[in-house]
Amino acid sequence: MNQRQEQRARTRQRIIEAAAQEFARNGYAGTSFSSIAASMGKPKSSIGYEAFPSKQALANAVVEQHLDRLEALLGRVERTMRPGLDALLIAMRAGLHLDRTSPIASGALRLMIEQSGEQRPSRVEHALDFVRRNVRAAIDDGDVPATVDAGVLARRLLTGALGAHAANLFRLSGTPVDQSVQTSWEIVLRDAGASPERIRTLAAYPLDAILA
Repeated sequence: MNQRQEQRARTRQRIIEAAAQEFARNGYAGTSFSSIAASMGKPKSSIGYEAFPSKQALANAVVEQHLDRLEALLGRVERTMRPGLDALLIAMRAGLHLDRTSPIASGALRLMIEQSGEQRPSRVEHALDFVRRNVRAAIDDGDVPATVDAGVLARRLLTGALGAHAANLFRLSGTPVDQSVQTSWEIVLRDAGASPERIRTLAAYPLDAILA
């Protein structure tokens, strides 16, 4: 990549990050190219229409970049952790770290909640399938009783995480989203019959290998 290409890539990334912050604050409907440029201290014309021909194209770029990072993180979890309860809880904690530290996560999450019917199903399905697979593995391993319906448990976990993120993004709750999601998952898993001791152990498991 030559110097001009590197500069173009840096500019594109700055636009994506500024757009993500605006989407997080104001949602899709309340965000415009003008407001994104203003947040950067730039004129509207600074957002290249050849790269982002529409607001939806820019929103898609924010979501796609977040999903790229999420898929990479889930891949590291799968290579590092035992399938089942271990992978589920470590992925949840690592995902919360990604959401907390990424400059685009909040914007991407709000867009995904607002535009749930418009996202690319195959990309979103990858993360959902991770949860379903590892719920089934937890049942197969005996960490969750065999009488538990894997589909129902997966839906309860996903609904809890989605609800916590929505409450945080739309300022419906003062509880930090990390605490809300982790508490929700721990309650759901304990109710399903998972060992509280195993849950506590995984809540303290170091994430260094996953986040490296």
